[in-house]
Amino acid sequence: MRIQSNRDAEEALWQAERPAAAPYVDYPPTPAWYPPAIGLRAAAFCLAMGIPSGGARKAVAVALLGMAESGFAVWYRRYRGVLPRGRAPEEVRKVLTAFIFGAVVVIGVVTPAIMGHERAYTAAASSTRARLA
Repeated sequence: MRIQSNRDAEEALWQAERPAAAPYVDYPPTPAWYPPAIGLRAAAFCLAMGIPSGGARKAVAVALLGMAESGFAVWYRRYRGVLPRGRAPEEVRKVLTAFIFGAVVVIGVVTPAIMGHERAYTAAASSTRARLA
């Protein structure tokens, strides 16, 4: 009898876990254009942040990015049907953890590159000021 109750418990656990996992595992395939579009979106954001402040161009660029982001979010929600919430299944958590680790590595590489750019830019600006003084 005990063996049957263990099977019943395992079955009950599976029955409870399946609906919670569904948004993470049951979804339409990601379109082929999605990864390059996300890369383009990130690049556009970086470029928009590089536009000098005080002009209308930056405000327009940021507003356009905001509208594009909102439109994308609406489309993606409709495309997926439901967005995942709650604790992801273990297999998915491993992939998400690896992605976050990769993002931290990218930040660790990009931050020193940006710092080097800032130092070089400061030196170039100082040199230009001295030459034009």
